[in-house]
Amino acid sequence: MEQGTAFCPQCNAPQIRVAVAETVPPSGSVSESSIPPLPAYFGSSLATRIDWSQAWPATALAGLIAAVLMITPFAGLGLGMLIGGSLSVVFYRRRVPAARLTPGMGARLGMVTGVLGSVCLAIVLAIRTLLTHGWDSVREDLITGVEQAAARNPDPQTHQVVEFLKSPQGLVLLLIMALITTVIFFVIFSGLGGALGAFLLRRRKEHL
Repeated sequence: MEQGTAFCPQCNAPQIRVAVAETVPPSGSVSESSIPPLPAYFGSSLATRIDWSQAWPATALAGLIAAVLMITPFAGLGLGMLIGGSLSVVFYRRRVPAARLTPGMGARLGMVTGVLGSVCLAIVLAIRTLLTHGWDSVREDLITGVEQAAARNPDPQTHQVVEFLKSPQGLVLLLIMALITTVIFFVIFSGLGGALGAFLLRRRKEHL
């Protein structure tokens, strides 16, 4: 048969064949099965970090509860602070169920709760003092505490210090020192409560 003949003169079979290049599917039509899965550590890192957008509301609520408990009999031995720190872990876990809280993360949540709780306590006490006109009682308690501390110290200069602390400037200094001390104790005890709460939640999850 002559070259270039399109059809066979006997059977009419086509003699010219065109090779078609293999088409590449567009990028938008790639199937989901062809996408490699994300590394396993990617999701786990999100679960082991504190999401502070969810942590702030949880710690604020726990701090408020701790402040209220601290003006009740639960104030003894810092029990209200410990409870507040533990509640911050519980509240955060409810907001972020996938979180794998470690004692270190719980301690950080508890420490933030302690700062917020001490601020709430100061505000609550200030409002209560204003409403009940109890500033004179607070002033007398501060002066009594200073005099009792001075009575146990035989140093002659102690009398001068006592007289200064009885003055308005001295009372302001005492209030500032009391506030700082409260913040420190709140942070320490609430941090311990948060670490304990995270530890107990983790053990409970492992036993389930």
